[in-house]
Amino acid sequence: SVHRFTCRLGSHSERHGSDDEVEFWAKREDMASAEYGGNKVRTLQHILASFESYFEECSGLPEKPQLVAFGSAGSNLVVAAKVFAPKCGIPAASLQALYPEVDAPEMDNTLNFLSSLSLPGGQGPFSRGWSTITGAAWQRECLGRPWVIPSGGLCKAGILGQVSMVLEMAEQVARGELPDPDGIVLAIGSNCTTTGVVLGVAVARASGLGAFRRPNFRIHAQPIHPVPNFLHKVFGIFASETLPMMVGTNVRDTCAALAALGAPDYTELALTVLRQELVISPDGSIAGQYGIHSDATLEAKGLFERTGQGPEG
Repeated sequence: SVHRFTCRLGSHSERHGSDDEVEFWAKREDMASAEYGGNKVRTLQHILASFESYFEECSGLPEKPQLVAFGSAGSNLVVAAKVFAPKCGIPAASLQALYPEVDAPEMDNTLNFLSSLSLPGGQGPFSRGWSTITGAAWQRECLGRPWVIPSGGLCKAGILGQVSMVLEMAEQVARGELPDPDGIVLAIGSNCTTTGVVLGVAVARASGLGAFRRPNFRIHAQPIHPVPNFLHKVFGIFASETLPMMVGTNVRDTCAALAALGAPDYTELALTVLRQELVISPDGSIAGQYGIHSDATLEAKGLFERTGQGPEG
């Protein structure tokens, strides 16, 4: 298993002026695994399992298929793929990491890129690789063709990894470890996590888990890239139910895939959550420059690190 631990919770209380005190709980995804943590660990849980199955299916071929992971230079997804693919039985020689886009010159981005260089697996030239990615993605369907992990892990398998995070939260609510929240706050980039949260809330409710039932519950998503943020501000793209790769379309596609495998059809429940409870902030001052903290997010990060109560142990 890629994701090994139940992610514990840290809390923080804040009062603004004469307003009521607000309590925040942080879902500590950085503690998802002893090897490497973060949001992308869940994203890769089912993606790597799917490729592992495909790799075994190709065992009789003279050339083994390649798993291609790509992102900007500070990509957590690429590092996580290089950490966990060998642990899932995928040979390092079958993993190719590509960084076709540069990233902001920031310490976390630099450390991620250097970490990727130090890990087993292939590494393409810096700021190159779009031709390899598109060539692999558009190859005809045949046994042995390369697999490309979509940007941010946005695919049905990646989305289901994020659904597991929401179901884990619901179980924590049921055990009394977390109060039923008034809302969930997250960043929105590729739409993978946001789609998983929307679908996960619908599945949790349909399963009778007793979470996410507070009056006026909302999912608050903050875009992290200025260009999609602007497009959403003008056209409302993120919640679209027809545009490819947007949350509504992802919800429909993932629910259809689950139903085809014999699961209940959660489409209408999930679309109701999307239409009524998903709030996407177009605040450009929070989005800032892609790949680096804005002043607002850096202040929030510092505040939590100074005053937040981390999980015990």
